Amino acid sequence: MSMRRRVAVLVKKGLIKIEEEEVPSLDERDVLIKVKACGICSGDLYAFLGLPVWFSLPSPIGHEPSGVVVEVGDKVTKVNVGDHVTALGGPGFSDYIVVPEDRVEPIPKEIPFEYALGEPLACAVNGVRLANPRFGDNVAVVGTGFMGLLLIQALSRMGLENLIGVDIRDERLRLAKEYGADVILNPMEVNVEKEVMHITNNVGCDVVIEATGNPKGINLATKLVRRKGRLCIFSYHPKPVEINVREWDAKGLEIIMTCPARAEDMRRNLRIATRMLFKGVFHMEKLVTHKWKLDEIQEAFEYASKKPKDYIKGVIMP
Repeated sequence: MSMRRRVAVLVKKGLIKIEEEEVPSLDERDVLIKVKACGICSGDLYAFLGLPVWFSLPSPIGHEPSGVVVEVGDKVTKVNVGDHVTALGGPGFSDYIVVPEDRVEPIPKEIPFEYALGEPLACAVNGVRLANPRFGDNVAVVGTGFMGLLLIQALSRMGLENLIGVDIRDERLRLAKEYGADVILNPMEVNVEKEVMHITNNVGCDVVIEATGNPKGINLATKLVRRKGRLCIFSYHPKPVEINVREWDAKGLEIIMTCPARAEDMRRNLRIATRMLFKGVFHMEKLVTHKWKLDEIQEAFEYASKKPKDYIKGVIMP
C-alpha cells in the first residue's frame, strides 16, 4: 500500500510551499524513516534569501533529519523497525524519508530527536578531523554560532594549550567559554590579533578555523594563524570573497577546506558523531533555541533568516 507525505519545497526566493506526494518505494537496502526533527541549515537559509547555493530552485529542502524507523528493505541489517535514528539524507522537511542503510545511524532513545541532528554533528567531526590539531597546539575558532560551538565542544577534548573563541556576540562567547574555550574575544571590544599574539607569545595560532560565513571572518582568521600554520575554511560562503593572497603567501599557510566535499567519508563521520553525542562530547540543549511544526516552516525561515539575537539553531518537528 502506497503512503503519502508532506514535503516542504523552496519554490523561489522567500517562498516555501508544502506539497503532497507519494513516499518513494524502498530498495532492498533502504530504510523508511518517520521524520521527528530536522534542523534548519544555514545553507537552507541562504537559498531562502536568494543567495547562490549548491542546489537550484524549486527544490525540496532539509538534510538534517532524525526520526523513527517504520520499514526496512529485505537486506537491511543495521537497524530495525522502531529504532531511533539519524541520517544523511532528505528531504528532511517532510513526514517520511527513504535513506540507504549505510547513511543511517541508530541513536539512543533517551536523546531527544531535536538534539540528534546527525548531519551537522558529522560536519563538525569532519571539520575537526581535517583541521587535525596536535596535542598542545593553540587553536582559534572564528565564529561561535551553532557550528562554531560544536567545533569548540569537540576541540575542548583534544588537549590544546589554548582554545580561543572569537565572535561579535557576547552571548555566544559565553557559551563558547562554557563549552571549553580557554579564551573568548570579541572584535568589537578588543584587538583580537594583538590579544592572540600575546596569548601565543607572539607566534600566532597553529590552527585557525573560520566558521563565520562572512568575508571579514576569513580576513581576521588569516591574521591569527602563525607562519606555516593551518587555516581552515569551515563555513560555506555563498558570495565571492576577496582575499589578500599575499598574506597567505608571506606566512606560507596551509589552506584546508573543511567542508563535506573534502571529507574522506561522511558516513564514517556520522558514525563518529553519534558515538560522541552518546559519550557526552556534544551538548545540544542550549544550542537548539527554536522549534516549529512543518506547517509553520515559512514563518520559521522568515524568523531565522533575520538572525535574531535569541536564535542559534532552529528545528522543524513535523
